[in-house]
Amino acid sequence: MNQLDEVVKFALYQCRARNNPITETLASYVAQTILNKRTNKFYLEEKLNESELNELKNETLNKLSNQNAPDLKTIQLQIQYDSAYVEMELQRQEKIKKQSNETGKYIDDVVTLEIKNAKDFEGLTTLYTKMFHYLIYKNKELIEDPINFDAQAQFNMDKEVGAALESVIPRAALGPFVSLNPSEKVTQLVELANLVIGIRLFNKKIGKGGVSLSSLEDLTKYNARELSEQIKQIALETIEQCEIYTTFFINQDKFQMNNEDIEKYKDELAFLRQYLSYILSLQEDIEQSEAMIEQNRIRFIKEMEDLKKLLEHKSSAPKEQVYPKFALLAQSHIGLFEDKQISIERVELFRLLVDLRKMMKLSMPLAIQKQCKQMESTQPDNLALINYQPESGVQRLLPQNTPDFMQTQLDYFGFCIWSVVKKNGLLIPGKPSLGVFRYRDKNCVFSNEIAINEFLSEPQRYLTGVIDICRQKPHLIRLFRVEENFKNLNLKLTFESGSLLSNKLMVDKDVQTPVHFIEKNLDPNYCWNEWELRRKAIQMANIRKRQTKASQTILSNFKVDSEAQVYEMKDQSTSTGQNKGLNPLRPRNYIVGLRDKTYNQQ
Repeated sequence: MNQLDEVVKFALYQCRARNNPITETLASYVAQTILNKRTNKFYLEEKLNESELNELKNETLNKLSNQNAPDLKTIQLQIQYDSAYVEMELQRQEKIKKQSNETGKYIDDVVTLEIKNAKDFEGLTTLYTKMFHYLIYKNKELIEDPINFDAQAQFNMDKEVGAALESVIPRAALGPFVSLNPSEKVTQLVELANLVIGIRLFNKKIGKGGVSLSSLEDLTKYNARELSEQIKQIALETIEQCEIYTTFFINQDKFQMNNEDIEKYKDELAFLRQYLSYILSLQEDIEQSEAMIEQNRIRFIKEMEDLKKLLEHKSSAPKEQVYPKFALLAQSHIGLFEDKQISIERVELFRLLVDLRKMMKLSMPLAIQKQCKQMESTQPDNLALINYQPESGVQRLLPQNTPDFMQTQLDYFGFCIWSVVKKNGLLIPGKPSLGVFRYRDKNCVFSNEIAINEFLSEPQRYLTGVIDICRQKPHLIRLFRVEENFKNLNLKLTFESGSLLSNKLMVDKDVQTPVHFIEKNLDPNYCWNEWELRRKAIQMANIRKRQTKASQTILSNFKVDSEAQVYEMKDQSTSTGQNKGLNPLRPRNYIVGLRDKTYNQQ
């Protein structure tokens, strides 16, 4: 056990003894950040002596003991939300990977099955069974509650899938499928699965089947869809709170406050800003999901109505008309099913954020908040006061000279880095209307003209100053998204599943990427052995059953059954007596038709 691990274990045991349990992740993070303040590194290059080690332990314990500190609450918010979000994504990706692997196995069983010919009854029966198992698995993926899916429901689903398969590809019509190449077989199987699901969805709509399939109402009307309005309301409330704190710091001279309270308000503002960033990110994800749900819902209704018109008074219809409708119907249903699962995950994240927000108590008095609401939070812009010189090395981006100005990505989350550096971590939003200033690939915005002029005089000082402030206030690292400047911060988020998430450790590597990717379609069933191909050719020609002469030469297996074929005379490799040096006037014997017939030509 190294000394840093010893500090973490000490903090865990002491906090538990004080009835204030914490996670190992939080203890490790706090210990590393305290160490970074002292040595500018997150790890120990040299062993600390006993007094230094005890001092590090005590400082870590004191930091963790103050559970109501706003900066510690911000770190807890970051760790718990990020770990929960990544855990859900890992579980979803693992589920997708597992389903993909299982689907690949079923497809391989169908594609790699060798059938002698189109009349091989046993082979076609086996192929049909494997195709049925594949379709059963694809339909099981759409079951919302697999635990309560009993044997009777399984039996009914098997009957429906079997009937749908028989209507699309009867067992006697598998001959054309057998003659396809592997890639074409895979395409046909995917289309077949969509057709079967679409047929079952239509049967569910007309009340003749569709066991285990969710209805359109179940996929579009659920509690998660009400989340969008709640998030909007919370986002507006949080923005209002942030504006109150921002107004307070802009008009700080009008309030008589001690430095301790001011620093506390700064940390509370940082918590609100981090909380707001998570809320807005979650709101964006939900809006995208809602847009996809609405798009799939409209397409589902349209295809269902078209199928009703085609099949309303008919027992059958041309497959050229109904098959594309069934496929689109299935794709819309699958999209709705997946969007619902993602929306449910977003509900859990939203509840986590709400619980973490309740744990944070703001300390600013209500009287001050009311005064701040009546004050001006912004000042008019005066672009004439900006002393911009192009030779300063800073590029100024304005709406009139930058076509994609509104899409410019702002660094440091759009906060004024002058306020961060000059006022010890104060988060004041920058004004893009004053311009975006790019220096060393960093797009910075500022809150006023004074901040811009001081930045233009010493831009590197403020870029370095932001990193120094983050070192002193580690809860700003994730908010500013400057993790690349703290590469050695070994923050491991441990999940219940046992997986780990570590900060990315960036290194300089050269990677050669082709400009044009060449797609390779290799047939795994193709035989590349030339002698194996010859052996199969001989077997197919059934030469072994032919009657041949004992005088057949070693090279005669390349001949064909034709008496008109002529071969050049050879010196030593023939047994017909035409060797070099014989009398040319002597009659010669020729043997032809070695395969089936025997001729003796004088």
